[in-house]
Amino acid sequence: MSSLFANLALLLGGFAVAALLYRQSQSLAQRSLHYMFALGALSLALAALGRLVLTRSGSEQQTLQLMLDNLAYYAGLPMIASVAIAHGWNKQWSRAAWGRWLLGLFALFELVRRSDTGVLYSQGLALLTCLALLAGVLKGYQGATRLFGLAGTLLLSIGLLAFGPAPLAAGFQQDALYRLALAGFIILCGYSFSRTPQAAA
Repeated sequence: MSSLFANLALLLGGFAVAALLYRQSQSLAQRSLHYMFALGALSLALAALGRLVLTRSGSEQQTLQLMLDNLAYYAGLPMIASVAIAHGWNKQWSRAAWGRWLLGLFALFELVRRSDTGVLYSQGLALLTCLALLAGVLKGYQGATRLFGLAGTLLLSIGLLAFGPAPLAAGFQQDALYRLALAGFIILCGYSFSRTPQAAA
């Protein structure tokens, strides 16, 4: 039951944030940031959807479920953290640049997957994602939106580093708590991002 609730919360939160940012009116300069954040939120929602609908035993469904989980962990979350950095430091990246960065994340994941450093890479990526998100929130947000962003960052850090697929302390992995933390993170940070326009260059 807890796993069902956590995945439903992540599904609804991810889709809601993705829709909000995609439809939100913004300047041309900030549009790419909104789209990339929405794409990251969508990847989290799809991972939750996979857990809810791909419930039958079988290698094909398990493989698809794993692919959706990996997309969220190794691409979606780092993409959102990258958006936070770009937003905080007032950087304007083209869609082509974002596409190359996304392809780079895919290539790096595939390279690590073929080696014996998968767990170390997963833990390092989780830590860097949390630190990048924290830096972006502290740099780019003010007032109440900063508090929402910091609360979301704290939830993400707890989810990834304590309960995620590759926790820093072995034996503490809890999928329901991990996904519930992701749901809180995407709602809080998505709302905070939507309420914080990028400073004029």
